[in-house]
Amino acid sequence: MPVLRLKLADVFATETPGSSRLADHASIVVAVMERFSFLRPPIVVALEGDDVVITYQDEEPSQKSEAERLAERASKRAAEGDYNKAISLWKRVLELQPSLHRARRDLAMALMEVRDVEGAVNHLIEVLRFDPKDAWSWVVLANLYIREKNDNETGEKFLRRALEIAPDDAWALNSLAAVTAERGNIEEAVAIFERAIAANPEFANAHYGLAVALYRDEKFDGALTALQRLFREARMQDARSKPVFDGAREMFARLQAGLAQRGESDAFKAVQNYKAEIEPLAEYPVRIEEAGFEDRVGATIQMAWKHGRSYHLIRTRQGYPKELLAHLEAHELSHLRMETAARRAGTNLFFTTTAKTRETAIRSFAGEIEKWQKQGYSEKTITSVTLALVNGVCGFLFNCPLDMIIERDIHERFPALRPHQFVSVGGMAKEAWQTNNNPEVRKLTPRRVMNASLALNGAYALFLDAMFQGATAYAENYRALDTFSTSRRLWDHWRGRSAQLSPGEEYRLVDDFADIVGLRAWYEWKPDSGKHTVTEEEHKEGTTNPELLKEKHPAAVFFLLDALQRFDRMTTTQVRDVAFEIAILGQKGLDYASPDKKYTLRSIPGDMFSGLQLMCLMHAGFKRLAPEQDTGMDLDAPFLTALQLHKPQ
Repeated sequence: MPVLRLKLADVFATETPGSSRLADHASIVVAVMERFSFLRPPIVVALEGDDVVITYQDEEPSQKSEAERLAERASKRAAEGDYNKAISLWKRVLELQPSLHRARRDLAMALMEVRDVEGAVNHLIEVLRFDPKDAWSWVVLANLYIREKNDNETGEKFLRRALEIAPDDAWALNSLAAVTAERGNIEEAVAIFERAIAANPEFANAHYGLAVALYRDEKFDGALTALQRLFREARMQDARSKPVFDGAREMFARLQAGLAQRGESDAFKAVQNYKAEIEPLAEYPVRIEEAGFEDRVGATIQMAWKHGRSYHLIRTRQGYPKELLAHLEAHELSHLRMETAARRAGTNLFFTTTAKTRETAIRSFAGEIEKWQKQGYSEKTITSVTLALVNGVCGFLFNCPLDMIIERDIHERFPALRPHQFVSVGGMAKEAWQTNNNPEVRKLTPRRVMNASLALNGAYALFLDAMFQGATAYAENYRALDTFSTSRRLWDHWRGRSAQLSPGEEYRLVDDFADIVGLRAWYEWKPDSGKHTVTEEEHKEGTTNPELLKEKHPAAVFFLLDALQRFDRMTTTQVRDVAFEIAILGQKGLDYASPDKKYTLRSIPGDMFSGLQLMCLMHAGFKRLAPEQDTGMDLDAPFLTALQLHKPQ
């Protein structure tokens, strides 16, 4: 018969304060037998000094073997999150082998997940009576008292008992750090969290606990660093790790949104510098305007050489968050940079669909068109929808591999834009999934188009998750789809081919993607002759004497710098009032030839301004309020210089 020799104090170590004390030999024996009644009888208890000796009936070998088999099945079920099935299996395990305290402990953990607190507590106490040195059970029991019974004092006592047994137990350290942080001792809690991370760098809970403690203490930079380390080092252990990673990603997104708002000025400067770098190479200036897109496009660029213009035009989505416009503009400027490099190398190509390629595309889903006709849709509607579907998937096919190159480049080249990029592409990734997951969209979209779209979106999601080093999990939405293997193939191919591309080779990536998703015949390439003729009417200047205004650029730098410093002390509403008042005043004309201060503003009482000074105030104001709008004044060059001199207050 198996024999247990335990310290008498250990048998009652889990008793909470206020429990009755046992005085005589007989009552102690009875109490011990009650506490070990889960063992197979007959149970015999003997006291030997400070020790208690317990003998009990051993289980049959066949029962132990079956118990081990079922315990393994239960563990797999629990790891998958099927706790009810795991609980049923573990209960059967303990019927077969009551002394298998490992299974009893695992049962307690599963009972916690289904909110059976008392059942979990009882099983943990039985485990600890059987093996008082089981540090893990002390930790779990402590967490039950802390979270479910709001008894931090008893919980902390159990945690310290666990750490006496296993000083480097990451779970015990993590829970103790959380209790310490709850008491408001953040500095001590941070030190304990760091001990837990050092003990097990892959333990996500400790990383997240550290981030939460720092966030609540408003140490946002420290919280961000802790989260970045979590995504870099921690691992998803089982289903119970998912809420930890979800919480970490939600907090990371919140921090990035805050950084994007606070870093709007730096992002604007970065994009203005980028624009100034690209324009001389791209032959023509770049203009930016808002547009009311029908679909969920963030921004587009119309190259001067494709539209017969003397300027390139970036159009950004109307109503897009102002602090994120810098990312959209940087993205479209990167398209311009790539195409300019290809033109200069003589390797540029124009992506186009023709009547022939559209016919090929439409023939591929003739069956769906026939169904639409039977359902009563008009020929006009079918034609419109069909062309929109073909153009949409072809446009995405062209942009997907190129956008991945561009976003990687932005992430590497412009640290100031990273928060804006994170929030911006994240919002668009969520919109894409909402569209792709819409039952009506899936029902009405031809299978060929739908599968290509899902595969491309899945590949782009894998790219984002890799670029943000685990801070996002956009690919999880696509993982269960039949198209995900194609998504992974696209992503793997892009990784292997995109590292070193000479100008124009990015178009071969488009062809590779098309081959993989089966759309190569849906488009053609048109050679770029490199010639360009301006056919569109010239854009009217916003000032009556542009040459005079250029002569005023040196003075404008200092007026613009003064405007930036003024606006640092103003709210957004106050800046708007100044810019709008000057815009209305300017409708009657502003004399920027004279240095005389002859203008006043209701929005800035007590000051007098020259005409050039007012123009600089308005230009700087609109650059802050709506940077995508063209003020019609040639002040971008001095404004960029003023930005370089400006130190935000």
